[in-house]
Amino acid sequence: MTDLPCRENPATFYTATQEARATAKAACAGCPARPNCLRTAIDNDERWGIWGGLDPNERWQLTHHDRTWIDYRGTVRQPCGTDKSLKRHRALNEKCDTCVKAQAERAEAGVRERLAKEHAKGGTFYGFSLHHQLGEEPCEACRAGQGAASDAGRKTRRARLAAA
Repeated sequence: MTDLPCRENPATFYTATQEARATAKAACAGCPARPNCLRTAIDNDERWGIWGGLDPNERWQLTHHDRTWIDYRGTVRQPCGTDKSLKRHRALNEKCDTCVKAQAERAEAGVRERLAKEHAKGGTFYGFSLHHQLGEEPCEACRAGQGAASDAGRKTRRARLAAA
């Protein structure tokens, strides 16, 4: 079996460029050793190169169903859209729109949860500011709560001035 594509040009099977990986995968397509090669890579948790026509991430996904993946360094990464994944992206100066969008959605959900608590109190000054944080017009109850807080603040300031 010396005529295997990986033995003719092994560097092609261990490169990070998309073009070389596509070439390696195409070369694996007709290889008679492909099934055994893939089994060997999976059994040995091989995290580098194209083995049996699959890259490390594709091999990982065959055996793990938790949405984790393997990056080009061979490191297991958390699924995109999680806080852990976003922190890792930031540590590596990577941009991931999926993670950023998921974080924004979680933040908005947290603000909406706090707003619901303020609404349960009948609307408050804090609820008024949460509406603005969400980029929306405050409801009547929160507008009234803001007005009441402003009135109370003015009365306190007037009382201090009168006492001085």
